[in-house]
Amino acid sequence: MKKLIAFLLSVCMVSAFAVPAFADANSDYIAAVKAYQAQVAAKEAAYTAAVQAAAQQAQAKADADAAAVIAAGKAAQAKADAEVAAVIAAGKAAQAAADQREAAYAGAVKAYQGQIAAKEAAYADAVKAYQAQVAAKEAAYTAAVMAAAKQAQAKADADVAAVMAAAKAAQAQADANAAAVAAAGQAAQAAANQREAAYAAAVQAYQQQVAAKEAAYIAAVLGQ
Repeated sequence: MKKLIAFLLSVCMVSAFAVPAFADANSDYIAAVKAYQAQVAAKEAAYTAAVQAAAQQAQAKADADAAAVIAAGKAAQAKADAEVAAVIAAGKAAQAAADQREAAYAGAVKAYQGQIAAKEAAYADAVKAYQAQVAAKEAAYTAAVMAAAKQAQAKADADVAAVMAAAKAAQAQADANAAAVAAAGQAAQAAANQREAAYAAAVQAYQQQVAAKEAAYIAAVLGQ
């Protein structure tokens, strides 16, 4: 159709340029051309009207399709919104349940911590009581040890005093025995000295007798 219109327009243009040149020679031909041009214009008008009508129908169909698509999109959006709202509601419910569980867990933890604190306090009191008992036992044991140590020291001092007294008595006895031994030794020495003096005197007397005898014997020998 477009090629036909272009051909007709070309013919019209040729006719438009050719008509003035041959106007005087052939007026019938000009009338025929004008009639043909009127037919072409009528066909073009009809074609244009048909095209416009088709375009309007196509536009109406496109508008209807667009409206249907928009309606379907709105319905899908509404459905998606409903699904999202349902998911959000479920999430909120799950969050609320989780919050309740966490609150219950926190309460249980606090209760358990309270029990632990009470047990620790009781244990601390028990430890303090035990430490007090241990301290009392240690004090009693220390006092008993000190008393036993004092008794042992007193006994040791008494034993040492007795040993010292015995030692002094033994020393006195030893001194007495030594003095007696010394006296006996001195007496024995004096007797020995007397015996030695008597022996020395006897020896000297015997020597004198021997010397007198020798002198007499010499005198007798010399006197002959």
